[in-house]
Amino acid sequence: RVDQDADTSPCPIHPFSVWTAMQRLARIAHHVVGVDDPASFNPLTVTPTAAASPIMELLRAKIAKLAKERSALKTELLKQSGDAKIQDVTVEMAINGARSIKSMVTETSDLDANSGIFYRGMSLYDVNKALPKAPGGESGLPEAAFWLLLTGEVPTQDECKAFTKELHKRSQVPKSVYDTISAMPKDTHPMTQLSVAMLALQPYSKFTAQYNEGMKKNAYWEWALEDALDVVAKSPVVAAFIYRRSFADGQVPQYDDKTDWAGNYAQMLGINSDEKFKECTRLYLMLHADHEGGNVSAHTTHL
Repeated sequence: RVDQDADTSPCPIHPFSVWTAMQRLARIAHHVVGVDDPASFNPLTVTPTAAASPIMELLRAKIAKLAKERSALKTELLKQSGDAKIQDVTVEMAINGARSIKSMVTETSDLDANSGIFYRGMSLYDVNKALPKAPGGESGLPEAAFWLLLTGEVPTQDECKAFTKELHKRSQVPKSVYDTISAMPKDTHPMTQLSVAMLALQPYSKFTAQYNEGMKKNAYWEWALEDALDVVAKSPVVAAFIYRRSFADGQVPQYDDKTDWAGNYAQMLGINSDEKFKECTRLYLMLHADHEGGNVSAHTTHL
């Protein structure tokens, strides 16, 4: 509706704005179609990426295999039990913040009120026992737990070493991110600084770059994985920088790519050089590798 008294003269539109909008619509249409030939669409196809390392090729292949199996299971579950009722929801459940409401599907981890926390069906005790460890250590490596959560398999010692090396390779943090953190007052809460830093990494997102190039839907998971690995690799560096900036002298110990992911993080904090501190850090981060999709407080209570 146009009011009679309103100014109905056309609003000037910059040609570049029109071109930009048309480009975005074209990309959206391309994503919606997904593939040039819909009949050949396979959501689990592994497509080659530039300069992929052997460990990344192996990781993607394992995830694709697992996803194919789970995709078939999901289809069958929806077909056979899609209309099945899970539970009744009461007013009390809703008022108390969805307490006890079963509303998520997750396989990476599970939190049971009686038996505790499980990663991929393994108790945390068994997970810690099975995961590769640092030389002479007793704590499972967090990057090994990450591999387990991604693939459903405990990595071999060689796979874990190669995966750690891959994370080291991705650990460089852009200068703009450091500048963004440094622009905040030093007494800004460390979690606020970390949140801002993670958002400041967005311009370097591989997923975004591929999306803007017209990436097909069946490749989404691969580039989401790329971004996830980049964030995991850079997080210890960013966190150490924030810690040293907020609570110490601002000088961050040199990055050590000869040690494991958590061991390097522990030494970058600069608290001490005791191997026991590194072991404690490894164990702590391994235990908190997954929060079962949301219930962090219950996870922490069980631990």
